[in-house]
Amino acid sequence: MIAMSRSSEDWDRNDDKHSDSISSSTGLLNERTSESRVASLRKYIGLRLLFEGFLVFSLFITLVSIAHNPKAAKASSYGPTLPRKDVIFGNTAGLGPDLDYEDPEMLRNATRMREIHRHWHSLFPSGRGYVAVSENEEFDVLHPPFKMDNVFEKGDLYEGHIMAVYHQLHCLSIIMTAMGTSREEWAMLPIYKLEHRTHCVEYLRQSILCSADTTLEGETGAWATSTGWGQTHSCVDFDALTEFANERAIWNLTERLLPDSFDPLKVHGTNETH
Repeated sequence: MIAMSRSSEDWDRNDDKHSDSISSSTGLLNERTSESRVASLRKYIGLRLLFEGFLVFSLFITLVSIAHNPKAAKASSYGPTLPRKDVIFGNTAGLGPDLDYEDPEMLRNATRMREIHRHWHSLFPSGRGYVAVSENEEFDVLHPPFKMDNVFEKGDLYEGHIMAVYHQLHCLSIIMTAMGTSREEWAMLPIYKLEHRTHCVEYLRQSILCSADTTLEGETGAWATSTGWGQTHSCVDFDALTEFANERAIWNLTERLLPDSFDPLKVHGTNETH
């Protein structure tokens, strides 16, 4: 009986020792797990700080680069960026002097066509859109200027670019003045004149799609006789455009026109008026 009692006591003592051993092991395991988590957290925080530091450094370098190169802060611009203004289509306010630029009568009356065409001349600046620019502009100049000699007299020399808006306007005026031409008359024209007009059609097609005016047109209200009239568009300020072109003009054509033989690409033997 005494032996059984001792065995029971020994069992209890062994059980207590085993429990203490398990508790000690469990505590050690928990302590190691906790240390591992702390180490992982420190590693994560370190990597996060390193990454954020890299972002701040990259942003700093970008800002410094922009400060030293203003062009980098803007989208690609291959000509001057001018002020804009809202213009209601259907009248001439904001888009040139208050003159007639179209009239149905011009399609059947040559005299009226010439009158309208003279009005179009008022849309051009003094240099007809030919300008001089420097290497230190706020925009990129991708192509070298035209080199034009013997323009007005033998031995003269001019260098300059033409602003695309005035090339486009020139092309539209060429097409306008040809609107009364019959097919029989077209057949009598030399090929270079036909090529000039078809070039203008394609040039204007590409220009329209390039500029892509995305104004949303809707009900025309009081202008209901023609779709598109009465709609407000955001347009380049005509006065600012003219001012820039006049300030940079390479010549003054206020009192004279370019010779009929003039062509900036030196295509000789033509008789076009620019």
